[in-house]
Order: sequence, then C-alpha cells, then structure tokens
Amino acid sequence: MNPYELEPYVGPEEAAAFLKINRLKIIRMARTQAVPAHALGTGKRRQWRFKLSELDRHMQRGVNSPYPPVRQ
Repeated sequence: MNPYELEPYVGPEEAAAFLKINRLKIIRMARTQAVPAHALGTGKRRQWRFKLSELDRHMQRGVNSPYPPVRQ
C-alpha cells in the first residue's frame, strides 16, 4: 500500500469475513471494545467501521493488547 494512500474503512460484513466470524459477533465485540472499531453516530443504533490492519494487529498482539482477545 502506498504510504500516502489512506486505508479504507470496512463494514462489519467485511471485517467479520476477514476474521472468519459471524457479522453480529463482530458488532457485539465492537460495542464492548473487544476489538478496535470506529463508531459512526451515537446511541444504540450506531454503525461500526473497521480497519483491517487494526484487526490484524489486534490478533497478532494477543493478550498484551489494550483490546485483549475474547475467550471462546
């Protein structure tokens, strides 16, 4: 990726596919700050956007992350 090119945000469908989990699960994880996510709007009906690079870093960091992995 070009360092001057901005990484696009993706919706919960693409983020869930990247992690190979259910779309609703990643939304619940975003609400509880279990994964790095960016909220659009406020209240219960907010929409979530994700950066795949942040999700990848989160998975690679494991327990030393400010977003510890969720126990299954």
